[in-house]
Amino acid sequence: MAQALDDFLSSPPDEMPVEVLEALGKVVKTKDGILPPRVFLEAVEHSPVAISITDTSANILYANDAFERLTGYQQVEVIGKKQSILSYKITPAEVYKDLWSHLLAGKHWNGVLINKRKDGGRYLADLTVAPILGINGEPSYYMALHRDVTQVHELEKQANNQRLLFESVVDAAPVVIALLNEESELLLGNQAYKKLTNEMESEEPAEVFLASLSGSIKDSTGKQIQPGNDFSNIEIEYRPGGDTSSRWFSCSGVWVSNAGVSADNYFVSNDDSHLLLVANEITLQKQQQHEVRANAMRALMAEKQLLQGIRETLTGAIFQLQGPLNVVTAALTMLERRKEAQSDPLYQALQEVMSTGDKVMSVLGKSMPAQQHEAVMPVNLNEVIRDVLDISTAHMLEQGVVLDWTPLSELPSILGHPYGLRSMLKQLVDNAINALNEPGCIEREILISTQIVNDHIELVIRDTGPGIPVDKRTKVFEPFYSSWKNASSSAGMGLAIAQDVAAQHGGFIEIDPSVRHGCLARLCLPLKAPVSLIREADG
Repeated sequence: MAQALDDFLSSPPDEMPVEVLEALGKVVKTKDGILPPRVFLEAVEHSPVAISITDTSANILYANDAFERLTGYQQVEVIGKKQSILSYKITPAEVYKDLWSHLLAGKHWNGVLINKRKDGGRYLADLTVAPILGINGEPSYYMALHRDVTQVHELEKQANNQRLLFESVVDAAPVVIALLNEESELLLGNQAYKKLTNEMESEEPAEVFLASLSGSIKDSTGKQIQPGNDFSNIEIEYRPGGDTSSRWFSCSGVWVSNAGVSADNYFVSNDDSHLLLVANEITLQKQQQHEVRANAMRALMAEKQLLQGIRETLTGAIFQLQGPLNVVTAALTMLERRKEAQSDPLYQALQEVMSTGDKVMSVLGKSMPAQQHEAVMPVNLNEVIRDVLDISTAHMLEQGVVLDWTPLSELPSILGHPYGLRSMLKQLVDNAINALNEPGCIEREILISTQIVNDHIELVIRDTGPGIPVDKRTKVFEPFYSSWKNASSSAGMGLAIAQDVAAQHGGFIEIDPSVRHGCLARLCLPLKAPVSLIREADG
């Protein structure tokens, strides 16, 4: 090859431009001497880039081996031919006009042409043409560097098409989709995500979801949200600031690897992890589930209230009958002291009354519905209040009652009877509603709050009714006592039952004497369950 190059330089082709030979013949000094001119020619001959040299009329004077491999034409086939032998009609004429305007001005040009090979196949040529200026400073020859970029173009188009297809599918998806980096920064969000962002106003949906998910995932699996820890269908609640309505989302996350594309990653892989977060709003489903649960709870509470009402009625009847029977018993005792008592018609009548009374009392006692046993389990008082309010909301709306509920966000669970606690709270809420229906009540508001005081959970229910007189604040907890003027179907057992349930759970209910306007009922339940409940739970 070296000898061939020397022969070439000593006896170059007639078509070889003098300026090229002069360039190759220039001496380049190095610290080791000079670079032989053949080094430059050999570099051109072995260049992976197709190189051709033409005269100012675009007649090809020289083409290297890479030109032959790219176009399919041998050198002997193209020498003396126009460079346009490679042109294909699809290339717009404006491209060629721009090319020649640059060259005639002595400037180089770079662009893409659609060329055709010898076999008719087309390819995209990334073409750079530079003028070789003569002694007079005018272009004498043109050197063109051809690079086939067909595959690069196809890959770019395929990648772009796939990106557009992916974005179209993602944007059309009815679920919220977001792509986040390891720092939880948003890289991509679909249309549903952007819509949710507008709805959340000042809050970023991804931040809201991740904040809720971190606690949920940690609590359920012991793992934080980090690369490799995928999660699926975790339900979170979003409650906008200042709004009582909640929105629910079912969230899933998959960590995907993103290969590095920089030069540093050529030999050593340095992949990044991205979190693909998908959130499906399930607010409607939650509302439907909530409605079903509320209806079931309402039916169960209604059944229990019916049974409780029957027990109250029978207990009241027994209580009312017991008084007269006690009088009859006392009268019989007095008559029995007389010798002629056995023949006394009054004595016989009283005995018959006593016998009938005993039978009635026995029948009433046997008719008393049995108390159903309820298992002891952990109960969150906030959830119990929510259940009771769900049941009572419709009634409060009908009565024009305004409810203000401010629960403590993190309330520990206590051991107890769930339905017993619900019944107790229902009695307290109903009592507050009854108070608002009393004569002279102008404001119609109920305030409920929960907090932890020392080692107790404290529930406060305050109404804006007429209040309870000082001398009756203890009496209202006695069985069969009722001072309501407008409350119907009240046997006076509500607060007595509520106090009994509170006592079963180691707590108590009191009326705050310091409240002058309205009534404030305070329920206190210990965080540590009484021994009786603990034994019942263990047994």
